[in-house]
Formats: sequence, structure tokens, C-alpha cells
Amino acid sequence: MPSPRSPSMPTERQIKEAYRVARELCPGARIKGVGPEGVVFDYPDRDEANHKWEGQPFSGDAA
Repeated sequence: MPSPRSPSMPTERQIKEAYRVARELCPGARIKGVGPEGVVFDYPDRDEANHKWEGQPFSGDAA
């Protein structure tokens, strides 16, 4: 029984194409990482309020 194939890295062409599309959707997009799972982007142009609450629990019922 053959062993399963390991995930392959995206090609340079795939990385450039993904980056081009991401920049069209969000001009501030940057490549954060590249791996077998694909290209991961960072979007640094989010406003300060989003950063303040990022990762914090939130409930609309509180108050």
C-alpha cells in the first residue's frame, strides 16, 4: 500500500496570484506566511478599535 503524499508548498506563480487577488480586495494586505496549507495574509489596516477587542470575550447581552 503506497504511503499518502505529503502536502506540497504553493508554487511561486500561485503565491504571486494569491497576493495579487488579496491586494485587489484589501490594498494593505501582506503575506504573513507560506506553507503546505497555502498563503496566509495579514491585514494591518484594521482600525484601532478592532485591535482593542481582538481575542477578548464579547457578549451583546452584557451591560
